Amino acid sequence: MSANKKLVAVAALTLVSGLAHAQSQMKIYGYLETGVGSYKAAGAQSAVTKVESGNMMTSFLGFAGSEDLGGGLKAEFALETFIGVDNGATVPNQAGQFFGRASWVGLSGSLGKLALGQYDNPLFIAGLSYNPFGSSMVFSPTMRQYYNLGSTSSSRAVNLVKADTAWVNAITYETPTMGGFSGTLQYAPKESASGKDSSSYSVGLAYNAGPLSLMGTYTDAGANVNASTATAAAYPTAFKAGSLNGSYDFGFLKAFAQYTSFKYGSNSQQTVANLTSVSKANSYQLGVSAPVTASGTIMASYGQAKYKALGDDATNKIFSVGYD
Repeated sequence: MSANKKLVAVAALTLVSGLAHAQSQMKIYGYLETGVGSYKAAGAQSAVTKVESGNMMTSFLGFAGSEDLGGGLKAEFALETFIGVDNGATVPNQAGQFFGRASWVGLSGSLGKLALGQYDNPLFIAGLSYNPFGSSMVFSPTMRQYYNLGSTSSSRAVNLVKADTAWVNAITYETPTMGGFSGTLQYAPKESASGKDSSSYSVGLAYNAGPLSLMGTYTDAGANVNASTATAAAYPTAFKAGSLNGSYDFGFLKAFAQYTSFKYGSNSQQTVANLTSVSKANSYQLGVSAPVTASGTIMASYGQAKYKALGDDATNKIFSVGYD
């Protein structure tokens, strides 16, 4: 692609660089991972061996670009799709989108970054940043309980988060870092004339000072953050969630802790074990990671989710140990 190719950021109005000498940068990037695993489900006669992709982090391919507009302002975009290294297939997200990981355009500068389109949600960012297994949908207790991906079939395991990791139709603003503090504001208009639908918003506030890192989030999500029409119809008032997250790096060991509280609208309640109409849930995670070589780290994490219904509750527990 020509180095002078112009990038366009579309908002309520269209922004186009008028500088013929503006510098553009394009890149292709991604993450590829594959492995072999053997599994035996409870009650099964034999184990199943599989070649798999993306157990530690989902493999993906991305295309991104930026253009210097002058005065410290840049136009940017990103398109990212999940892929399966084990079979060469693209892997759609929960809504079946091809660019299911990210699809946005934006502007960034000294005042922060403004992005329009499908963009990572603050609750997801906090979830992956404060557990030793990151965004692993197989090994991270937090990710498995949030999204119930990579979990074995269980009546006591359901997705706590009633939306995907990145919100569609979103307006996202990231503040610059000031005194160790940074924030994210995300808003997704309902894009519907229906009175029962609602817009969605999510906020995140982080603080980083040397070995200490803290982040809190609050999310009020409606059906509009789910690109799937069927999913949107099922969850017209999806969920509310607040999370507190922290980590401290002692050098020889890094400790992680997370707590998230969920509340569900009447149409997004679900059945867990023998409970019906679960209206609330809480999840906890404690973890550690310790470097043992220049490139190797031992990790351990324990997560627990409690589901609350009328007069009863249920618990889902996950413990993971790994070496990366």
